[in-house]
Amino acid sequence: MMLARRPCTSLVRFIFWVGGVVGAIVLKSNSASAQFAPVAPQPAPQTAPQQPFPQQQFPQQQFPQQPFVSNASTKRSGSEITLLYTTAAVYGVGLGVWFGSEAHIKDPGLFLIAPAILGVAAPVGVYVLDNPSMPRGLPAAIASGMVIGAGEGIGIASYQFVTANKADAWGFRGLSRATAIGATLGGAGGFALGYFQEPSPKSSLLTTSSVFWGAAIGTMFGYGASGKGEGFGLANDSGSLGGLIGFNVGLAAAAGLSTVYIPTYRAVSYMWAGAGVGAAISLPVYLAYAGKNSPPAKRGMVFTGVATTLGIAAGALLAGTSPDTADTTVTSRFARIDYLLPLPMSHGAGFSLGGTLQ
Repeated sequence: MMLARRPCTSLVRFIFWVGGVVGAIVLKSNSASAQFAPVAPQPAPQTAPQQPFPQQQFPQQQFPQQPFVSNASTKRSGSEITLLYTTAAVYGVGLGVWFGSEAHIKDPGLFLIAPAILGVAAPVGVYVLDNPSMPRGLPAAIASGMVIGAGEGIGIASYQFVTANKADAWGFRGLSRATAIGATLGGAGGFALGYFQEPSPKSSLLTTSSVFWGAAIGTMFGYGASGKGEGFGLANDSGSLGGLIGFNVGLAAAAGLSTVYIPTYRAVSYMWAGAGVGAAISLPVYLAYAGKNSPPAKRGMVFTGVATTLGIAAGALLAGTSPDTADTTVTSRFARIDYLLPLPMSHGAGFSLGGTLQ
């Protein structure tokens, strides 16, 4: 019994051992096949094609192009043309007076016809000239030229009157003739200057003011420098000559200054105020001439002239030098002064003036 069971057991064990070995070999073989077998490429999953986002078209806003407009107007102002209208009316009346004196018209009713007609015709001429509107600065230049020319004629006629004898004096006819000719030439010169140079109206105002200041100060120096034994009545020759010289000195100074400096209306008003204050402050000096043995009181006119000049300079300094907006881009078209320097010479000294012609 014992021998019969052992082979069976051994056989079973052998079968199980062989089966285990075979199973192990099969498992190993399958594992190797799974490791080294090539993997077939898998097709990519089919996805819906991506649609691009539509580009939104934004409308471009069109802004209208505005033309550049400067703050400084190139047309004359209402006050400037009004000044020319007024000056032209006075000029026309003056021409009528000159015509009446040259025609020897004695009847007052007939004498006033020419001033009335020309006093209206001259502003009408300005209206025609101002259609279309004149450029800025031209009306003021014409008006200033008329006033300065008339003043020059009056100064020349006055000096001739006080220095000539009674038979050679020009009289009223010569005075009206010199005034009319001077105003006409001055107006023509002002038109040429305003057309080619394009000065600021403030420069024309400064020039007109300067000739009045120069005439007044020159008259003061003329009276003060007259002979010691001459009273005010006999010192007219010196006073008239001094006024005529001062008139032209003021004109030349303002003309040169206007090429490098444009004042403001405030500056011109300060200069006028300074002139008045300077003249008023000098008045107490005449009290010093009250003594019996004191020099002639007309010597005080020299101090008055100096004080008036200093008052004008002080007014200009107090007002400042900032130009108005309308004049920040104003430049000269014809000439410009670049420098004024002292110039030593062999027998004295002088000045060197240089500029640019455009």
